[in-house]
Amino acid sequence: MTGMPRIININFASRNYRLTAAVYSGLLAASALFVALTVVMVVMVFFYRHDVAAMDRKLTELEMSAEKFKPVMRERQQLVSDLSDMSGLMESKRFSWTQLLTAIEAVFPSGVALEHIGYKTKSRSLNLKGKARTPESLRNLIVGMEQSPSFKAPLLKHQSVDKGHISFEVVTHYEDRGAGMVQ
Repeated sequence: MTGMPRIININFASRNYRLTAAVYSGLLAASALFVALTVVMVVMVFFYRHDVAAMDRKLTELEMSAEKFKPVMRERQQLVSDLSDMSGLMESKRFSWTQLLTAIEAVFPSGVALEHIGYKTKSRSLNLKGKARTPESLRNLIVGMEQSPSFKAPLLKHQSVDKGHISFEVVTHYEDRGAGMVQ
């Protein structure tokens, strides 16, 4: 051992500074990673905001184009409504009140009086309200309607005795024999 003097390292410190240096390096690396992640998040938020702004512009453009079509849609709705009204007029031209009243008159027995006739063209539902003098005359009305080809499934919906008369309501389906012809 000649030559160089030998250096002896003696550590009088109460802590291990190498461990502290390793922890410090680890915290520094974690801080750098945190800063990098923060930068990435900020950039992503920037791009998301840019995408949201682009979507808002597209939505505004779509709303403006929808505004252009509103008058056309209102005109279409008016045409549909007008066609529906015309269809109702055509249906009412096909319907013959004279035929209906003749069919009713054909099945009405004596002793029965009508107070109300209601007819719904779409469902072809007929509603008759009136008074009968006797139960037999009311029964004869129902039997006559059952035997008539103009009425299907007559139903005595209501009956009550009032001052010696029988008030009634009959509901039936009317088969208009001239429905295919325009009158």
